[in-house]
Amino acid sequence: MSTSVSTHPDEFLPRDTADVVRTVRDSRKSTKPLTIRGGERPDEELAPPEQGAVLSMRKMNRVQVVDADARTVRVQAGARLSDIDRTLAAHGLGLPIVGDHREITAGGFAAVGGLSNASHRFGMFSDNVVELEYVDQDGRFGTCGRTHHTDRFRRILGGGGRTGIITALTLEVADMDKDRIWLTTDAHRFLDFDTWVEHSFKEIQSPGDSMLQVGRWVDTAPLKVARPVGTGTVQLGTVRFGQWSSLHPTTPNLSLRARREVGARARKSLGAIAASAGGRAGMPVRNAAAGALMFAPKVLTPRDAEYLADTVISSSERGPAYRISVFAPLSNYTRVFHGLHDLFAGHREKTGCFTVISAMTYGVRSRYLRELDNEDHGFITFTCRLRPAAVPSELLRDIVSGIDEICVAERARRYDPTD
Repeated sequence: MSTSVSTHPDEFLPRDTADVVRTVRDSRKSTKPLTIRGGERPDEELAPPEQGAVLSMRKMNRVQVVDADARTVRVQAGARLSDIDRTLAAHGLGLPIVGDHREITAGGFAAVGGLSNASHRFGMFSDNVVELEYVDQDGRFGTCGRTHHTDRFRRILGGGGRTGIITALTLEVADMDKDRIWLTTDAHRFLDFDTWVEHSFKEIQSPGDSMLQVGRWVDTAPLKVARPVGTGTVQLGTVRFGQWSSLHPTTPNLSLRARREVGARARKSLGAIAASAGGRAGMPVRNAAAGALMFAPKVLTPRDAEYLADTVISSSERGPAYRISVFAPLSNYTRVFHGLHDLFAGHREKTGCFTVISAMTYGVRSRYLRELDNEDHGFITFTCRLRPAAVPSELLRDIVSGIDEICVAERARRYDPTD
């Protein structure tokens, strides 16, 4: 086998599609299960199971062809989105959809659909895939795309690797220089959840010329602190606030350029501090990073916005939490939102299982989702911070059952990129 040398005897690092074909065919002769990985490097948490084998795509990371006239780029599946974007920038182009983690690989992102706060304009990452190469479970090579083998194309996109291993993709790209386009933030802040949801719905329904959009809500449980004198605790009030941000194109001037420079430096400092703050001691820093998101910069570039999502959001979301994401048809969007919020808030009030309940939302206009519901969608994510050992399996089953009931009643669809 011509795969690269790995630090683990059961990890295969192919460099081309032929290597993938040989690896898959050889794995069928073995009793060891084969796990597919994107571009991450192995560490203790990601180490292959004792009896398993891993096919890692991180060596298949080349940006192969940029066609500036056709506005397309062909890449290997292990190419990182950040590397693709850097290559495209030299041509004045950019990826329209980049996830919150810019180290995501193109194949991995396509295999889970792929979303960002530009999805109200450009759909999912999979909507921007024109054609792909794949290897099926039997080690057979094939191609499919929008105009040929379309059923197979749809099954593989968003299939999480279950229907085929993506080895190369041709992507549509946008005519945008992410370092030279200037955006100004139209931000609205709220203390009332119902009002925030209604405003979010209106903005998703009618986004205007916004290039990016996102709504965030934070709802904390009462905080118990030790009494300064005597014994016992004091219970402080909850904190509930939200923001909706729409980012629109603007023309830069000297004042905006100066504000952007100051803001960019502050965000990079905050991101570096938050990223290095681990454990309980780092929780105040991470919480400060999360709070900073509620006050979006007034002016920034698309590259700034991606950096903000990649560093500050990622670092602030550490720690044990229960997360659920759904696509809600716009006709049922507010009912889905209120139903999920009431479910989590109710369990927190009854059992104390959650501390902070936060939500994020933006619009998604996807051709694939429209084929299912014949309408556009709102993407809703709830992140509920867990109290240690406060969520027994019985309670978790109740929560999952409640989510399923809401989804069935309102035609919402769960989104799980780890499936």
